[in-house]
Amino acid sequence: MELRIVRRTDRFDEACRFWGEVLGWPVTREWPADEHQGQGRIFGYGDVARVEFIETADVPAVTGVSVGIEHSGVDALHERMVAAGVTVTQPPTDQPWGHRNVAVEDPSGLAVTFFEWR
Repeated sequence: MELRIVRRTDRFDEACRFWGEVLGWPVTREWPADEHQGQGRIFGYGDVARVEFIETADVPAVTGVSVGIEHSGVDALHERMVAAGVTVTQPPTDQPWGHRNVAVEDPSGLAVTFFEWR
């Protein structure tokens, strides 16, 4: 079983840099552009979660959707993202339900919250 979030984006290179270089997610599959679609790349997280990017022009903004990802060490992740120039929409914050989380918008416009249990 696999959960895959697919995002078509006109900021393919920036999104791939964020998920691959900044977050350190490995590439599990990639393909070149052809007559049917733009280039694509899939990044893996653990055994079942994937995020896939497909290069496309004129992509609408993402609204009403956010992604939550459990990640140990959100403070260190926050520092790494800030050093890489990522726009943080919420700095590390302790939540009353037991999470410490940090929120960003990835280069493709996807809202992502990284959380750890306290």
